Amino acid sequence: MKTKQGVNSNLLLIIIAYLAFISLGLPDGLLGISWPFISGKLGVPLDALGVLLISFVAGYLSTSTTSGKILRIIPIGLLLAISCSITGLSLLAFAYSSHWFLVIIASFFLGSGGGAIDTSINVFAASRFSASVVNWLHAFYGIGATSGPFIITLMLLNGQEWYHGYIAVGIVQILLAFIFLITLKYWKTTAVDEVPHLSGSYGEAFRLPLVWINIFIFFLYTGLEIGVGQWIFTVLTESRSLSATQAGLWTSAYWGSLTAGRIVFGFVLTRIPVHKVIVFALIGVVTGTFLLAINQSHFLNLTGIILIGVANAPIFPCLISITPLQVGVKHSANVIGFLISAAMIGGAILPWFSGYLTVYFGWEIIPLMYLIEAVLLLTLYSVSRLPFIKNNK
Repeated sequence: MKTKQGVNSNLLLIIIAYLAFISLGLPDGLLGISWPFISGKLGVPLDALGVLLISFVAGYLSTSTTSGKILRIIPIGLLLAISCSITGLSLLAFAYSSHWFLVIIASFFLGSGGGAIDTSINVFAASRFSASVVNWLHAFYGIGATSGPFIITLMLLNGQEWYHGYIAVGIVQILLAFIFLITLKYWKTTAVDEVPHLSGSYGEAFRLPLVWINIFIFFLYTGLEIGVGQWIFTVLTESRSLSATQAGLWTSAYWGSLTAGRIVFGFVLTRIPVHKVIVFALIGVVTGTFLLAINQSHFLNLTGIILIGVANAPIFPCLISITPLQVGVKHSANVIGFLISAAMIGGAILPWFSGYLTVYFGWEIIPLMYLIEAVLLLTLYSVSRLPFIKNNK
């Protein structure tokens, strides 16, 4: 039976976790609008953005892949405080630095701080919270990512400079670090914190067959989610005769349906088992990508785009929430780190690969790639469920 104090502390942590995921999404939305100003200030070409993104991904992977080992050394609350401080200082470096190489270094540390926050909160949430709460957690990331461009735009409309947005978000990150420090005693997961020797090694985790299947699932899922967001505007304008305004609205509809879907599915998951939600969601993604690929009418294209967004919504957070059940608490910190790293790599490689294929097959190859990825996702998840189905017979 939970005490009132225990319920209150859990609620406090949920609120702080939501704030942390808003702050995690905020920097991701800043660069898209501010990059032309940054490149002009530093005197580098616009295509130098690729250097920053590579540096960011390298920093992200440096912490997300090693999160299991880090959490055996540093308590999760302290890691979150340190990571938020690093992220905040990196954003301030973006705002104040006049040297390109310092911005590249800042991008690396921005990624490393983000990777540590993302992985450690997901580890914590998977062990402490329900699938509903984890869905809402990821919805708040979407709110943060949507708010980033709004903050920069608001600054510009009010006569401020682009870097004032970075300063504001950097200060928020540092304030959040203090909140994590104040609440250190509440940030405990499960048996991994109480009995440190139970934490498994990387080698043991990699020998679990389900780990490799799930790594590929996260690689595919994030590649599909980000790929739709990256390319749908171009496909609609270059291949399907939509105006830039229409295509922009349809692209916004995709991201909006993804965020709204995570909020809605948080309530759905209080009544429907998580595995059924994942299966129905994956079928929805296959259906949506099929409607988009056949290109029968603008109405069906829009229906497919919104269906992909809504159906994608619960997949990532639900898969995170069931990871401790699949691999055991002993391996969950390491495995969640692997999965989030695979997601980051998939989100970079698959959209790039789809774009590369257009050179040979035209723009319509991209919706076909979405469909192939969706079918593979449904197949792989079905395979990952076989051990559980067999054990429950």
